[in-house]
Amino acid sequence: MFRGSDRTRLLVISPHLDDAVLSFGAGLAQAVQDSAQVTVFTVFAGTPSPPYSPAAQRLHGIWGISPDHDASLHRRKEDIAALDHLGVGHRHGRFLDAIYRKSPDGQWLADNVPGRQKVAISRRPSQGDAALFSAVKADIESAVDACAPRLIVTCAAANGHIDSEIARDAALFTAHEHGIPVRLWEDLPHAIFGLDSVELPRGFRLGPPDFSSVETQARTRKFEALRRYASQMSMLNGPDKDLFAQLEKHARESSPHGGYGEKTWAVVRPMSTRRLAS
Repeated sequence: MFRGSDRTRLLVISPHLDDAVLSFGAGLAQAVQDSAQVTVFTVFAGTPSPPYSPAAQRLHGIWGISPDHDASLHRRKEDIAALDHLGVGHRHGRFLDAIYRKSPDGQWLADNVPGRQKVAISRRPSQGDAALFSAVKADIESAVDACAPRLIVTCAAANGHIDSEIARDAALFTAHEHGIPVRLWEDLPHAIFGLDSVELPRGFRLGPPDFSSVETQARTRKFEALRRYASQMSMLNGPDKDLFAQLEKHARESSPHGGYGEKTWAVVRPMSTRRLAS
């Protein structure tokens, strides 16, 4: 997918710290191995000020981050270590993760789910907060200007997370305005357990899925990079849930030819004569 002179600069729009590596880390490693210049821009990586939502406070505890420690700084350092291991550049956005944000009525967007480590995030349209969406799009445009990508890759947002939908839709509009092809990755590990359908903004549609197999070294580097996210591995991986075995099994079931790889979709703008992805 990344070989050839038209795929030498790749901009990856990740909603959260670790999303890109979880869902597309082997593709990133393979792109670097194929001599591409890759930058990951993580949109919702800003530093919040207390007080934090009860959901955020509980997650900090699960991640092993003490109340007097800057959780966002801790996670950004993990992200830098992971992306450095893959040979990928990083840009960290200024926007707050949904677990730190409130809705216009003053209620936290995130809420605890009794008996589960995960939290529930309020479902809202990606452009429901017009000011936030415009600011995210402007920062993605700045990243495009700085990186001059030949391809943009971001999430499919089939997990329904508001941050994922904002990042995806802002990336789609930006890419279309600049005539840059876009691919969407399958959201992992969520896809292992089933996902909602992907609903793109009006005028965009998914092309056929493409499962891209990678060389063994790329798969290995992805798994090594994931272990750099120690705070998240405490929630995603452990004695009773082997994340890496789950990723391997899902890849085998998805692969038409065997071996490890990841699924992406091209995005097509049928109302335009220009295809946005090949």
